[in-house]
Amino acid sequence: MERLPLYCQGERRGEVALALWGPNGARTEIRASMDDPGDGLYRAFLLGEEGELALGVLAPEDGRLAVCRRVYNRDTAALGRLLRGEARRSFRFEETGLCWRETGCPAQLEGSVLLLALPLEEGRPFPLEALFCLGRIQRVEGTRCVVYAFREEEPVLWREG
Repeated sequence: MERLPLYCQGERRGEVALALWGPNGARTEIRASMDDPGDGLYRAFLLGEEGELALGVLAPEDGRLAVCRRVYNRDTAALGRLLRGEARRSFRFEETGLCWRETGCPAQLEGSVLLLALPLEEGRPFPLEALFCLGRIQRVEGTRCVVYAFREEEPVLWREG
């Protein structure tokens, strides 16, 4: 097994482990993990002298962020000599400053846009998984939540800004 450092925001925060996998070792299992900075979503990359390979989004696992991917050996060979892993933040968690109120029936709330905040708990299914790409992860009254926006029963895509 080969191990490489995983860097995040210029600091060594974890590691990337590579191991041959499958019949005849035709693939490589790549596992990247690091401590969770708690400030956003991160994507992991494997860097070599000749290029980089996107590994995917690091997800909570056993108190850390991790991603595991199996690729053909030719894909890692195309990178040349392997150098390190990198975790790049692709989404920043933010406090909103909005006033939140708990309700058992969101449909009774009024307003042009309904923001629905559902607790995001480690080890539990992602809330409203079918709409995950429309959610925004942020803290609501100290709890990490996925927040969806709806207008007239239709989901609304969040805009940065």
